[in-house]
Amino acid sequence: MHIREELQIAKPLEPGHEVALALLLTREYVARLFDECLYEPEGISDQQFNVLRILKGGPKDGYLVKEIRCRMIYRFADVPRLVNRLEARGLVKRCENPADRRGSRVQITPKGLALETKMHGRHHTLCEQVDRCLSIEERETFLGILERLRDDHRTQLVALQKP
Repeated sequence: MHIREELQIAKPLEPGHEVALALLLTREYVARLFDECLYEPEGISDQQFNVLRILKGGPKDGYLVKEIRCRMIYRFADVPRLVNRLEARGLVKRCENPADRRGSRVQITPKGLALETKMHGRHHTLCEQVDRCLSIEERETFLGILERLRDDHRTQLVALQKP
C-alpha cells in the first residue's frame, strides 16, 4: 500500500518527506513485530537485548560501557542505565578493569547468556521474516540504498555537532 494511502494523506508529498515517512512507518512495523514476538514476552527491551548480544559476541573479559555504546544500534542510548537494569536482573555483571580502575568492564552472566540463547531462535526467525518479500537482488539494492542514506546523514550529524 502506498504511504499516502496508508496514512490517509490526500495531497502529494515532497520526495524527501515521502521517503522519511516510509522509513519511519516501516521501522514502526518492524519494531512492533520484534517487541510483541521477542522482547515483551521476556520482559526485556530491544536496547537491553542489543547489549546482551554485544556482550555475548565480545571478549571474555567484557567491554567498557563506552565500547558497548559504540556498538549499539540506537546510538543515543543511556548505556549505564541499561547496564544497571540488566545487572539488577542478574543478566550482566560489572568487573574491575585492571587496565583502568576508573571504569569497570561489563560481562554477560550465565543467566544472561541463557536468556540470549533462549531468544536467539525467535530472533533469527523474525529477521528472516523482515525481508522475505525481497529477492536477493532487491535485498542487495535495498541495503546499498540504506547504507548511502546512513552515510549521508552520519556526515550531517557530525557537521551539526561541530562548534
